[in-house]
Amino acid sequence: MFPIHSLADARAYEDSILKGQARLTAAAMDNAGRAIGNELLLDYKELGDWPADAHILIFGGKGLNTGDAFVACEAISESVANLRITLVLSADEDSLNPIALEVLQRLKRSQAERMQVISVESFMSQEPATYNVVLDGLYGLGFRPPLRENIADLLKRINGMDSIRLRVSIDLPSGMGEETDPDTFRADLTYIPGVAKAPVFKKTNKEYVGRIRFLEIEPFLDQPTGEDSSPCLASRHAHKSLNRYRDAQSDKRSYGHCLLIAGSTQMPGAALMATMGALQAGAGLVTSCVPMSIMPYIAPRVPEAMWRPLPLTPDGSFDLEAVRIISQSSAKANAILIGPGLIADRATIFALSRIIREIHLPMVLDASALTQDILSAVLGRPLNAGPVILTPHMGEFFRISGAKAETMDDRALLDFSSKYRVTTVLKGNPNLVCDGKRVITVPVGGPLLARGGAGDILSGMVTCLLAQYPDMPVDVAVKAVCWHGAAADSLARESGATAVKTTDLLPHLASSLRA
Repeated sequence: MFPIHSLADARAYEDSILKGQARLTAAAMDNAGRAIGNELLLDYKELGDWPADAHILIFGGKGLNTGDAFVACEAISESVANLRITLVLSADEDSLNPIALEVLQRLKRSQAERMQVISVESFMSQEPATYNVVLDGLYGLGFRPPLRENIADLLKRINGMDSIRLRVSIDLPSGMGEETDPDTFRADLTYIPGVAKAPVFKKTNKEYVGRIRFLEIEPFLDQPTGEDSSPCLASRHAHKSLNRYRDAQSDKRSYGHCLLIAGSTQMPGAALMATMGALQAGAGLVTSCVPMSIMPYIAPRVPEAMWRPLPLTPDGSFDLEAVRIISQSSAKANAILIGPGLIADRATIFALSRIIREIHLPMVLDASALTQDILSAVLGRPLNAGPVILTPHMGEFFRISGAKAETMDDRALLDFSSKYRVTTVLKGNPNLVCDGKRVITVPVGGPLLARGGAGDILSGMVTCLLAQYPDMPVDVAVKAVCWHGAAADSLARESGATAVKTTDLLPHLASSLRA
């Protein structure tokens, strides 16, 4: 975990580590810039391969963020032949931080024939060009709105240019501080090296920061996270601890038995994807209870699972026989998933509420199981029952919590999770995990996941891990979300975010775990 600092605390923390020493500052800049450059090399692949004559526009000022951008370009130039760089400086070169100036001079020597350095006024007088990447390193932690008029005009122009393929900000989009200027740079990606700053995570700033990439670098790896209630950020490598040698004496029962209650004639695919998600995440056994009418069609698609047919009433609702079958099937299970693809009519909700109250196994509730009646049943579980994890998207959370978009904040999530004694995985940009004590931000994944079925795969993964680690619901939630998002990033970098299917995500669970 890493703390999310206010700007004042971030400055104080960085000062305490770097101690004003040029050597430490230069090393931190080199680590930050190289991390940004290497990540950008990968993230650009979502658009396709880097062209051999790629053109990067940097706009920079006097500070260390500009130096980070210079180092990032050095890292990119090592992999992209004939990289062209246009640097727009808001100040004279001589006024740059000496450490940043040293890197600029080094960059100018290595890219002498392919780099130009121009003023803001010169850039504004030129005809718009095409850029593969715009790299914003203009302002750092010391910015206070409003923007100077010439910088506001520069950012307006860049924000309005259609000839830019990817817009990237370092630390904070220029124009953002404790308050945000309306002409702030609008990034597709914001890279935060080392120290997380609170303005990037404010709901009102989402339109400026795009996707958040927190980059873990020396010398900022060992940060105290403060009080239990302090907001914090999960390492995007949290899931990597799942990649380990399995015990030679283990068998299929060692890795959890997941019981899934999912699917309907309208949404059979939800049951399939949840089942595949649990299996691909490493579950030893998966039993999927689905309506009898769809089982013959979907069971052959996933022969690794066990399938139990549920008899339904003529109108498609659960009845007492279905409850009996589920109860019987739960006897050997370690965790239960309820919800993906179910039809949430009154009779079914009544039956599910009974299952939730009477079966005390750890549970994951998703999709159609996210209703007020179901939550009342969760409160009816004894205190010694297994933990419950909910996986709503924002719309579902508003439905079950009564929160409103205009007033939604961390407090609403904390109060909700505390009231119902649940761990809530709030899916979105970024993802949030909350157990009523702390909100943990998990900034992985992206819009590739904005398609039907992505949540079903995640719910299966959460259930798989909960079956193995029933006493660690927060850890389970963070690792599953992190793993799911990392797989999405891997798929996007291989195939883009548009021309893919949800189930294309599944093979990338392996590669993103082992990479």
